[in-house]
Amino acid sequence: MLVPTYHCPTMVAPIVALGGEPVFYPIDESGSPQLEVLETLLRAGARALIVPHYFGLPRPMRAVRTLCDTYHTALIEDCAHAFFGRVEGRGIGGWGDFAIASLTKFFPVTEGGCLIQRQTGLNTASLGRRGHTVSLKVIADAIELGVMHQRLGGLNQLLGAAYRAKYRRRGSPSQAYLARTESPTLETAVRRAKADFADESLPFRRIAAAAWHLVRMGGAGRIVAKRQANFNWLAARLSTLSGARPLVRQAGDESAPYVFPLWVDEPERVYQSVRTSGVPVFRWDDRWPGTPRWPGDAGEAWSHHVFQIGCHQDLRPQDLEWIAGTLEQIIDGRPA
Repeated sequence: MLVPTYHCPTMVAPIVALGGEPVFYPIDESGSPQLEVLETLLRAGARALIVPHYFGLPRPMRAVRTLCDTYHTALIEDCAHAFFGRVEGRGIGGWGDFAIASLTKFFPVTEGGCLIQRQTGLNTASLGRRGHTVSLKVIADAIELGVMHQRLGGLNQLLGAAYRAKYRRRGSPSQAYLARTESPTLETAVRRAKADFADESLPFRRIAAAAWHLVRMGGAGRIVAKRQANFNWLAARLSTLSGARPLVRQAGDESAPYVFPLWVDEPERVYQSVRTSGVPVFRWDDRWPGTPRWPGDAGEAWSHHVFQIGCHQDLRPQDLEWIAGTLEQIIDGRPA
């Protein structure tokens, strides 16, 4: 199976867990596959190809779709970062034979993924049912997320003290924008994937009914508009940094970004400081063993230099100011 050189371990671990062989293709400076190399690898007999929409920004898919049709290769459109959006006249997920997406990255739920297949008549997994207690937990988790993000009016004050006490006991930050996000290590990703695909773990379970209701109530228009606005605000503000630059300067009208990608000139000098500051940041620096070096490949450089900064729809103006100010202080040494 073909996967890009810029990846997180969870993109590759399921392939290995199921006995497949990952083969890596290079990407260009926009994050799209290098088509000449890709065609060579497809011609060699690859059975499937994963193409992600990095950062929630739709990537062109028409040429990739044509190559997959030519060489009879299944195209898996990775929409984990891109639940909304359009590219080249189709909605996100409409180009692949299969598409995957994540509910937790965009909606106030703590579980849920999507697997969409284009062809009919294929065997489908039988999903185990979930009990009502699971739905109650989903609702409780959603309330907690809402209070963390100061989104629930009177409940913010009523329940906030209890949640803050819980976070103090755990040693975790209570402010939403200080909640750290990081990619799992290689070892963790492999262990989880093997457990997920073990015989006793199948069939997969259905999403809790309450999670689907929360997704439908999520307000897609607000999510898209706020993420675009937060992304563009960060791009404008952080373009003044001398030691970093926005990898992309505009979200675009047909995207709903998951994160804001920031290219940092000296990543090793500042990454741990940014993480420990509480800025919502991660990077995909744990590359799969044996990932090759390709001429002109952006994947290796991105894995070290690109910081993925949160641009969640519930970040408030003061949260964005704090994130930008903290980055300016750590990267450029500006006064707080």
